[in-house]
Amino acid sequence: MSGLPLISFRRYFDELTDEHIITFEAWTKEAQEKLLPKILAGKSVFTLEACYRKGKTLILKPDSLGFNHRYNQLTLEKANQTLALNLDDELLDLVTQLQDSNIYFELKPYKKIPVSQKKAVYLCELIAIYEADYDFDTAKELLKEYKPADLLLLAVGYKPDSLSLATRLPQFLPLFQYEDKAIHVFMLTPPRYGKTRTAAILRSLSSSYLTVFPSPAKLVYDGAKNTYGLTYFYNTLYIDEIDKVAGGRRQDTFKESYEILLTGMSEGYWLRDVSSKAEDFRNVVSFCFMGNSKSKELGNYTQLSDYSKSARYKIREMFSYVDNPEAFVERLAYCEIITESVQAYKLLNYSEDKRVMYLHPRVARAVIKLLQDGVKEQPVHRNVECELDHHFNAVKSVLNVLEVELSDSTIESLVRGELTFTDVLVSEEKQGSSIDYEELRAPDMSEMLFRDGVS
Repeated sequence: MSGLPLISFRRYFDELTDEHIITFEAWTKEAQEKLLPKILAGKSVFTLEACYRKGKTLILKPDSLGFNHRYNQLTLEKANQTLALNLDDELLDLVTQLQDSNIYFELKPYKKIPVSQKKAVYLCELIAIYEADYDFDTAKELLKEYKPADLLLLAVGYKPDSLSLATRLPQFLPLFQYEDKAIHVFMLTPPRYGKTRTAAILRSLSSSYLTVFPSPAKLVYDGAKNTYGLTYFYNTLYIDEIDKVAGGRRQDTFKESYEILLTGMSEGYWLRDVSSKAEDFRNVVSFCFMGNSKSKELGNYTQLSDYSKSARYKIREMFSYVDNPEAFVERLAYCEIITESVQAYKLLNYSEDKRVMYLHPRVARAVIKLLQDGVKEQPVHRNVECELDHHFNAVKSVLNVLEVELSDSTIESLVRGELTFTDVLVSEEKQGSSIDYEELRAPDMSEMLFRDGVS
């Protein structure tokens, strides 16, 4: 291929994010104008009520799904709001295949059933289900010509250079699984590092979800509502504001989920109640714990005066309020604590008209899927005698597939928390890229990335 399928766009409405526009390929003002009210309708209890009263439709990606057996309904939970659909055989067949899928529902509320002074269930008509599409043919051709790591950077809107790669690699690692196990990452960086933005874009390109640390009910299963949580539907969870969990404001939530979390991180086995095997399931889910290294709540854990201690040691100290914090740290394949500021906007891949360019989402999804399959096919690089050996094998496998060349001794230091990707990649000064850019025509909303499902 002579160039890369890159797209750029103007965001005409502040309420729409790059994630929304990329997900629905709403490149034009007309397409964004059509999408905006459907996205806003599910933002709050007020917008949902207005949507119901005006007979409008909304588009949402649910936090969890469940059944109401008494009324034969599928329930969707989003931001503490409950919507329900009549469950026919066609919808049931679709729901059973939703695990690991990237889907959105378009719904039209037609009836409200109050269940308390503050809660109601909205009965909805299913207008459409939008499922992500892939362009594997283009992706395979690109992977023959370009480094996989460069294509991942372009997928999330970053220039393919060493500093971009060093800052984004920790968020790429949890996209992969190795030897049927997840790859977990813990990263603390200064603000404006691009963590949340990158996770939001990846949410539109993979089976991933971005959230603050959830309650056990949202994480695994809510017995009161009979709904499965995030670990049932997604392969990667980006947990934002982990500094608030480590520092004190959300410690109770972390304590409540800790034993469940440890089992799930290690074995992919999720129990709502560790004392019972009721409502348990298996799904390999990688976690990327992200936080602010400048947070006052972390005290002196991230200070340079403590630099001689590895990132693993510091994280263990941060979570010393739980029983056996070593068990949590042992499950982490890579840890980094960055204190030097990096302004992410300086690393973005701008077009001539100063707009961020992205690898076309259909191609980006296919690239990610092909690379995920490639990591699963990697051999065992060394005998596993401890948890760090498994992490070494996993990280080395991902780096091999991404064509990031690092020595075994360097990978060992990365896994032990003694070095960061910034230490080893930026110091090598592998800046610059010979990539040729080819900007795509902006398609109409009718050419959306998603295909209609049940209606």
